[in-house]
Amino acid sequence: MWLERILTRQVALAPDAVALRDAHRELTWRQLQAEVHALAGRIVRQVSEGARVLTMSQNRLEVLVTYLACAAANTVVVPVNADLADSEVSYILDYVEPELAIAQRTSVGRLAGLAPALETWPIEDVPDAVAGWDGTPRLRPAGLDDAFAILHTSATTGHPKGVLTTHRSLQAQAMSWLGDVRPPTGTVYLNASPLFHGSMVIALDYLAAGGTVCVLDRFTPQSCLRALEEWRVAHVLMVPSMIRLLVQTKALQTADLSSVDLIIHTAEPMPESLHNLAVARLGRPLLNTYGLTEGGGPVVTSRSGRLSEPPRHAGARCAGVAMLGVDAEVRTKDGRPAGVGEVGEICLRGEGTMREYWRRPEATAETLRDGWLHTGDLGYVEEDGRLWTVDRRTDLILRGGQNVYPAEIERVLRLSSNVTDVAVVAAPSEAWGHTPWAFVQPVDADSFDEQELLGLAVRELASYKRPSRFLPVEHIPRNPAGKLLRRQMRDRAAAILAEETGRKAATPV
Repeated sequence: MWLERILTRQVALAPDAVALRDAHRELTWRQLQAEVHALAGRIVRQVSEGARVLTMSQNRLEVLVTYLACAAANTVVVPVNADLADSEVSYILDYVEPELAIAQRTSVGRLAGLAPALETWPIEDVPDAVAGWDGTPRLRPAGLDDAFAILHTSATTGHPKGVLTTHRSLQAQAMSWLGDVRPPTGTVYLNASPLFHGSMVIALDYLAAGGTVCVLDRFTPQSCLRALEEWRVAHVLMVPSMIRLLVQTKALQTADLSSVDLIIHTAEPMPESLHNLAVARLGRPLLNTYGLTEGGGPVVTSRSGRLSEPPRHAGARCAGVAMLGVDAEVRTKDGRPAGVGEVGEICLRGEGTMREYWRRPEATAETLRDGWLHTGDLGYVEEDGRLWTVDRRTDLILRGGQNVYPAEIERVLRLSSNVTDVAVVAAPSEAWGHTPWAFVQPVDADSFDEQELLGLAVRELASYKRPSRFLPVEHIPRNPAGKLLRRQMRDRAAAILAEETGRKAATPV
């Protein structure tokens, strides 16, 4: 059992070193193992082997304790974003069928209303498990090919897909990270991103390295700077929108970042202007990572990105070189390996890739083909083997590091009887990188009701998925086969923004 081996090893090596820390408390490796074993024993008594255990909590160190305990009990953890709308949570509950939920107290009542028969424990009570424990571990050993987690990623069908991740995937990802990034034993790592999505595997990587994982409850530039200073953080993971907020805050001028050795950014390409600004103001190296939940986490890294080198194709970004244990290949539409500089689909192979989409055999077969994971991302390879990304899934909207698929929003907006057709696309945003815009074709000119559409979005979608603008159009462009011409709509959104910016610049102050 991979995660249990990490605990056992670190207790033998450095039992009194700090393993986990947040704003409320910290745990040594000895204390962490005790909490994990005590909670695992409770889980073993409550649910069957291989059962799903849903978690719903804002960031706190007990989230990681719960993940480790679920692994020790050979159950499958299902992290859920507490900010999802009730309809989104209900969908996950219905198709995952958890036997237990461990959630923050503010979500316990909500889950009781959505699933009255589901046993739910407050995550705040996790430390109390040790008090009633007799000290005897009651674990269920998990094999490397047993499931560890179902991590949700948005789907082109409008509903989330559950990525089934195994213990083997965690082991492979950790070995790749240790071989590529090489964090020294005892490295203090700050987890500033939500622990309910795929970035949590990087926190587990640092535990495997014998580091101290610090958990930030909620990101703000000020709270992040305080954590970096007070906890003497060496490595930190952020998305570009977080880095933008950090370099713009006045508090940065007096912050002591002398302990920071490496700033890792992920989730979306880093604009060159922001990269240069971050390097100048933070004075620290940046590690670019390219990856996806289906791939097990980061799969390609680059410490410089060679941002000064012009790309072969406009808008392309250098992702770097595949990590140890990962094969990355670009393939053309007919399935052959692409030539140098030739754009095609990025495909991955390695032991870190997902086993399947939970209860989605058709989607699994479409993504896992011929021994390769087909990412849907476009890219090309240079002569020296570096991978460049051209477009990160043409319809995907990356808002502040959060994945938003237009189909999810379109499905909700089509619930209105006043909507004939709708297209949601990414529009540039200085604050978030991109935000969703909804182009709506109403039944007639008088039936466009922005307030109705906003109400639908508020009721059915998490806040980060809600369109920032609703624009009426006479028709939604589609090709003869009925496929939405989404690029035209993205270009239209960009043109609208450019025109508005030009008018604002021309207006006398």
